[in-house]
Amino acid sequence: MNKNDINCDLSFDQNLKLIEGVNRLPWVGKAFYTQKHKIFILGESIYNWKPEDQSFISHIEAPDNLRNLHVNHAMNFKKNSKFVRNIERAIYNKKKPTDSEKNKLWTSVIYHNLVKRVLKSNKHRPSYNDYLSGWTTFGELVDLFLPDQVIVYGLERKKIDSFLEYCQVNKIEIIKREKIPVKVGRSHPRKIVVNKNGKEVMLLFIKHPSSYFSWKKWSPIINHHLDCKPDIE
Repeated sequence: MNKNDINCDLSFDQNLKLIEGVNRLPWVGKAFYTQKHKIFILGESIYNWKPEDQSFISHIEAPDNLRNLHVNHAMNFKKNSKFVRNIERAIYNKKKPTDSEKNKLWTSVIYHNLVKRVLKSNKHRPSYNDYLSGWTTFGELVDLFLPDQVIVYGLERKKIDSFLEYCQVNKIEIIKREKIPVKVGRSHPRKIVVNKNGKEVMLLFIKHPSSYFSWKKWSPIINHHLDCKPDIE
């Protein structure tokens, strides 16, 4: 990522480099800290999409890789990358958010991936331990950024179970745990509220907004359970 990019807040980078588990720096929107309700969007993983290129893995593992991807996909408003365009549609409840709306969203949130390991291909899935290790690092990021609400991509049982184990091992109080009764396709959203070092944080687990994601059906759930548009309209 261009270090002069005005859309990303780089002021946390020295603290981020002190967190052992952070092998890719998260995207921190320049307006994140001015928001009334601070939103953390937690993606899942990255895979090696050029396995034939032996040198490409070092590119993927570079500290700025996640930010570069975010600039190339989310901040490139004309690019039809489903995992960013679909969550925009769900949050704004409209098929075609404006470029201004897209910009306001991504400059107002943090985006990071839960899984640190590079997967071999998009056919591979993270392991339980991948998730558990990711939750440990995520917990340190919560202590640094103090988000109010987290949108978690993915509803796999092992992802949720590993989060519950992380909370149990680290004596993090679970204030509320809810299986949201509204079903979307075969998916039940999950909501978990925790007390993290005196800070109440709400996590909403949703279907990954890539292919086969119905933004029209997920929009009312996301907007009912989270303040998804803090200071961005």
